[in-house]
Amino acid sequence: MRWAHPVALSDARGSRCEPPNERGQRSSQPTPVAAPPASRQCYSTSSDSNHLRIEDKHGHLLIYRLPVPTQYTETLAATADLLPSSGSKEHRRGQTSEKYWGLWRKYAKEPRMSKEYLKDLPASQQWLDANQPYFKHMSNVLRLLDPQMYVRYISVNRFLPEGLKPVCGIWYACGILRGLTGEGTPHKDSSDYHCGFNVNTAWGDFTTARMVFWELKITVEVQKGEAIFFLPRILTHNAVDIQGGVRNVVDAFVHENVLIWKDRQHEKTTGYLRGGPRRKRRKLELEELMARNTGESSSGGAGKALESMQDEGTSETEGEMEALYHRGALEEVEEEED
Repeated sequence: MRWAHPVALSDARGSRCEPPNERGQRSSQPTPVAAPPASRQCYSTSSDSNHLRIEDKHGHLLIYRLPVPTQYTETLAATADLLPSSGSKEHRRGQTSEKYWGLWRKYAKEPRMSKEYLKDLPASQQWLDANQPYFKHMSNVLRLLDPQMYVRYISVNRFLPEGLKPVCGIWYACGILRGLTGEGTPHKDSSDYHCGFNVNTAWGDFTTARMVFWELKITVEVQKGEAIFFLPRILTHNAVDIQGGVRNVVDAFVHENVLIWKDRQHEKTTGYLRGGPRRKRRKLELEELMARNTGESSSGGAGKALESMQDEGTSETEGEMEALYHRGALEEVEEEED
């Protein structure tokens, strides 16, 4: 990992911070009674009101924290009364009441607005309209951080029917979680775009909280008035150590199944599927990467396909990105073929 400011990562060696297993559970190894919670034994970075950038060893962005202009967080707080009341329940993010508003494609062949958004009209649209300056600001930040992801997200617009559009700047939808005070359960957001960034901003009585990123063995402090970009489908995460009172969160995201629909529309319109003639070779490369990680032999011919691709101009950056996100990318390829 690389940080915006030099950090001695050797300080974190021997950490007990372990990522949960596939069921979201931590290791069952015995822990001494006096030991602090695992999240507190991760390497921790505190907030100093500056921007924080965390990268992998290839320079790919993993996490970005930044201060939010005061007018946007003030608007989030001032428009809270527009949010229809709903019962609080136990959620993997903690005890909370939740709303999900925006462009949706779960359990449907075509994109549509989420049922909660339609049910909560006109309040849902009034709240979204009031907070569009915040979403536009964060969209511009992502445009600077990751121009390719910005273009990928915005590419859906030309294929959507009239009356449908992303509702949170370039992000298609958002989750609004209210009344958080306790710790959430470590999890990944499996419906989100496999290598896409979400952005979270919180408001309320709280003063600070920490986000744990288990694979990286770090916790990142996120104070009131700050936002954090991260990869929710790649990194197992949860919030801990909420201090000062109630924390409310708006989480802007893009579901992968909407982008899969968009790619199919693009193919119907142009005769060209995203990835073009490289798509099959890409799948073979991803299978080979997975095989190397698991120690299993790959499917026949995958090794030769990788060798042949060396001569076809695949950029080093693209290869590194696929290595980092190979599992999610392979899932996308397989779903496109169904």
